[in-house]
Order: sequence, then C-alpha cells, then structure tokens
Amino acid sequence: MKVVVTGSSGFLGRHVVRQLLDSDMGVASFDLRPPEGGPLNGEQFYERNLLDQQDLEKAIKEAGPVHVLVWLAAHITQQRESDTSTHADIDLMVQAPLEFLKRLPDTLGSVVHISTIEVYGKPRNLPVDETHPTNPFTLYGVTKLCAEHFLRIACEKRGVKLCNLRVAFIYGPGQHRRNVIPIFLDCVKQGKPPVIQGTGAEIRDDIFVKDIAVAIEQVIRKGAEGVFNISSGRPHTLKDIADAACALSFRSIHPEILHRGRTWVDRWYAIDRARKAFGFDPKTDFSDGLKQMWDVLGGSS
Repeated sequence: MKVVVTGSSGFLGRHVVRQLLDSDMGVASFDLRPPEGGPLNGEQFYERNLLDQQDLEKAIKEAGPVHVLVWLAAHITQQRESDTSTHADIDLMVQAPLEFLKRLPDTLGSVVHISTIEVYGKPRNLPVDETHPTNPFTLYGVTKLCAEHFLRIACEKRGVKLCNLRVAFIYGPGQHRRNVIPIFLDCVKQGKPPVIQGTGAEIRDDIFVKDIAVAIEQVIRKGAEGVFNISSGRPHTLKDIADAACALSFRSIHPEILHRGRTWVDRWYAIDRARKAFGFDPKTDFSDGLKQMWDVLGGSS
C-alpha cells in the first residue's frame, strides 16, 4: 500500500511518516521544505509547493499510483479576523487538497483529512462528541470545516472514502516552542515557576503526537470513513499541566497563578466513535509524554 502525505516535514508530519514506514507502508511525502535531518529511510520525499500549479502537476506524476492521501498541509492560526493571509489559507487547506484529489490516479481508495476540534467552536456540553453543532470562532476552524464539506462532496463524486479526523491539542517532542506546554517546560528547566495567567482550573484535552500517528495508521488499515474526534479523552486542567512540568525537576518549583480574567474556553472531547470504528486507544499517559519532551530538552534540572 502506498500513501501520499502532504505537510510531511512538520511536527505531526514527521511522526506520521515514521509510523507508516514502520508499518511497512510505502510513503511519498510532500512539503515546501525538506525535513530536518533529511528524509527517513524508505521515504520518497519531494520538495514541492502545492499552491503552484506546475509543482502540483510534478507532485502528482512523482507520486505515481497511490492508494491513500493523507492531507496534513495547513497553516495553523488562532486569528478571528480575516487579513491578507486568509486567501492563502483557503488555497492551502481547501483548494489544494481538492486539486490534488482531482488529479490522483484511479488507484486512490481513500482520503484521510486532518481537521481540528476547532470546528466545534465553544462547547455547549462536555465532553464534546461528533454530533455537537459546528460553530467555529477561529479562521483555522472555519477553513477546516469548509474543507471537510468540500472534500466530502469531491470524494463522493470520485467514489473514494473520506475520513475527517478532528484532532485536539497536540503535544510531544518537536512541538512549537510558543505553545503552553513547551513554555512551562522551558520555565522549569531554567528554575523558574511556570506562570498561569488565569485561575489554573481551565480544562484542556491534549493528545500525544505519536497517538495521532497511530490513529492515522489504524484508519488506513481499517478503511474507516466518517468524522472522528482524535483526543486523549482524558481532560486535565492548566494547573495539572504546570504541576506535572514542575514534578520533572529536582528543584522545589511551584506554579505561579496570577488569577487574571479568565477567557479560556474549556474543552474535552469524546472518542467513543473512533474507539468503536477503528480501535483507537491513545496509550500515552500525559506525564509520560511530558517526560519525553523533558528528555529532549536535556533531562534533569
């Protein structure tokens, strides 16, 4: 089985490519930039701009006969107002996968689209399952929801399966340093208390990056189709995260809670549908995932 992965050089992309290769799948990967450290053994990497028509045509020819398209390529932002980058976001996350799909050979059997829990917007109830109304309040969430609908129509027309995976907050080694978990770990590493702007009671649902890669492999093997939440299913608070980060140090460090105005939207997502459909079962305990990130930063402090 051969799989095309777009956005393959990113944080999640590297883990997905590795997981598929380790599962004896062929992988053709595409990104604007080569992966750090170079392609993995067995990975067919192509440096291509999927917004450029010529590069898109080259990518299709280079991929050859493929069976599955995994679309990871995205521009993640928390913006709530459109600006000059909005059209480029729509091109990358909506138009590009549609053009790619249209040009792939008849060997294609399924599309796995990496969407986001941001399509739901502010939860009406917790945990949020896949029947929850969709009312995104970020441009990223709006664009991903738009892509879900366009891809559903396009895949039905082509007669291929579509699986939309609505992924929660991803953490793990290689995560962008401006996210809250790396920020907390960096503080503790420097002997400083992690600072919580709110009350510490804010609820999150973070999932370890390898668990997502495993979920994608399971979807491909089972031929699953439909919409699924991909999260840990185990909520924790912002203070829980800060406490877990502090516990990794030999020093006596405790979070600093500022109790400033709380603007965070509590989030927690049900994964029963994914568990039933393709055996999804996130294995990584949160403290174990944090420890892996800590070790990448250099271990004990």
